[in-house]
Amino acid sequence: MKLYFFLAILLASTLSTSAQQIRNLPTFPKNLYPGTVTALDGQTLKGYVVVGSRSGNQNECIFYTDYNDSRSRKVYHPNEALGYSIENHQYRSVSYSGNMNFLGVGKADKHFVYLAQDGAISTFIYWANNEQIFWKKGEDEAISNASMLLSFKKNMLKLVSDNVEIAGKVERKEKGYGMLNLTQIIDEYNSWALSKK
Repeated sequence: MKLYFFLAILLASTLSTSAQQIRNLPTFPKNLYPGTVTALDGQTLKGYVVVGSRSGNQNECIFYTDYNDSRSRKVYHPNEALGYSIENHQYRSVSYSGNMNFLGVGKADKHFVYLAQDGAISTFIYWANNEQIFWKKGEDEAISNASMLLSFKKNMLKLVSDNVEIAGKVERKEKGYGMLNLTQIIDEYNSWALSKK
């Protein structure tokens, strides 16, 4: 049991999928950029957002309604807003505890996480000591890249179970429906979900 626990921790700590493979990430200087905040009631507030560090932007959003007036400054934390945007880059308030969550270590706290790809299954990037990719479908619990690596079929089926055809191919381990095809499977599912609207 101790050996399994040690291997799981080692695997999770060394697992870091390059976020560049998913989308080009924003590289803003620390400054004030046009942006929005989506309040808990769904109202969108337009103004300007301070761009800090990637990990700092996960903990708070410093927002100004008036570029030239420091009195218009307001700080939003992840439990006080649904998300925010900096130009065309989206951050959403999501409960996530990092790659260690599959071990039941720690409680999932809310963070503003970077939305790399929007869809029925959304792809997010969380910054800790490294970039961590995770997936989330609607209000379901987030699935980390460590969880996906340790149990691909089980976790992928959680995401695509309502599409019988895709789920069947994952279940049967058909060619093109394995771990190495994760992004393509999610893209196929998202296209199917969009066509159902």
